[in-house]
Amino acid sequence: MNLAARRLFLFFFSFAALTACDDPSDIGLELQDKNQIGTDYTDTLTVNTGTVLLNDSILSFNQSVAEVGRYADPVLGTVSATTFTEVGLGGSNLNFGENPVAQSLELTLDYGFKYGDTLQDMTVSAHRLTEKYDDKKSYFTNTELAYESTPLGTQTFRPLREKVVEKDKDGKDVTVTRTRLVKINLGQALANELIAQSGKDPLKTQQNFINLLNGLAIVASEGSTGSLIGLNLASDSTKITLTYRSGAEQKVQKHVFTFDGSNVRNSTLVKADRTGTSVAELTKGMYIPSSQTGGDSYVQATTQLLTKLTFPYLNKLKEQNGTNIIVNRAELILPVKGSSTSNNLPTPPQMVLYQTNNSNRILKNNTGVPLSVQQEGASTMNTTQIPVVVTKDAKKDYYSVNITSYVQAMLLDKKPNDGLLLAPAVVSSAQNGTRQIQTEPRSYRAIFSNTDANRVKLLLYYSKIK
Repeated sequence: MNLAARRLFLFFFSFAALTACDDPSDIGLELQDKNQIGTDYTDTLTVNTGTVLLNDSILSFNQSVAEVGRYADPVLGTVSATTFTEVGLGGSNLNFGENPVAQSLELTLDYGFKYGDTLQDMTVSAHRLTEKYDDKKSYFTNTELAYESTPLGTQTFRPLREKVVEKDKDGKDVTVTRTRLVKINLGQALANELIAQSGKDPLKTQQNFINLLNGLAIVASEGSTGSLIGLNLASDSTKITLTYRSGAEQKVQKHVFTFDGSNVRNSTLVKADRTGTSVAELTKGMYIPSSQTGGDSYVQATTQLLTKLTFPYLNKLKEQNGTNIIVNRAELILPVKGSSTSNNLPTPPQMVLYQTNNSNRILKNNTGVPLSVQQEGASTMNTTQIPVVVTKDAKKDYYSVNITSYVQAMLLDKKPNDGLLLAPAVVSSAQNGTRQIQTEPRSYRAIFSNTDANRVKLLLYYSKIK
């Protein structure tokens, strides 16, 4: 058997061995058996880490969460977010009746995600957009839309939960705990402007309405440095309520403008001020090794900070043991710095590993799909449809992930050993068993430790075939 055929045989033999492994979720540091019969074990292969500022921009168009606010991270500096959104007409051919008179115009914002110190007051204001969304443009976390400097309205609040009385399905009053809604008076002038268009072209279609009102910018004041919140624009509670009187009796009526629907566009602008931090000098595509940042590397969703992992001595294992290596188990352990986490600054629920190169870009296939490390199995390794999810047990201080197939492929030169980028993501499952990676729209961050006392480890069990 020639060398190429022999390697190919070993490659597929290794995958057959992998199918006999326990579920990766069942294996952790405390469960590793260093004396498995017929296998060798090492956890001393160096894993280098560092921080990268991603070259590519992050899409923020019509994400599930639109952020607004500002918080001061004690390690990574200040992060601020502004929401830009169109307003839905809430119908068509709007007519407010005979002799309508505007009473009030109130913006209500519902939110669920909170990040930072929610015990501090936050001040947000609503501004009228002076720039429209362009169908020919893409919108990223660094894309800004122009808006009027004078706000339509402002509100100061604390992003807490409160007890409110609501009606149940039988119409009875029940007390529930829910997020405190933000209510902003948008002023009499805009209310009068909308009423004046009753029965006219601007209120006939959504497109006509956008020509009248480009949309809103929801902006946090510079004095608000406590937290960010994630607006739920699809919620029935997120709306603009126009209250008016009309008809001979001047009866009080209401019309609701919404923010939901496929024809209503939104995006989030995110800015990061890293002045005075250990990564203040990072520029796009630049890499700072953790040896220069006290052993730490960083991940921060929406600001393009990712952790890069490299395995510089993996080939030494092959040189020392020959090419006949079967990887029985390879688990990556990523310690989270204990002092960096809190209830106010939780770490990302999910992350993925992307292939990269010396330019620190996320590599893509010829159709533009990012190349991520896939879930275990011979049939999945060269796909892009089943990314492996990097998770952290709530009771543990590290993330872990099974990358057995990928390590085997690197040893057999089937995958490049150029490093991996660890990135926050939202991974959803489809009915056909595939998974889809979506941008994480919430500003989670994590700090990973890679010091002598608390190293990033590659736990490797392998066999040698003679």
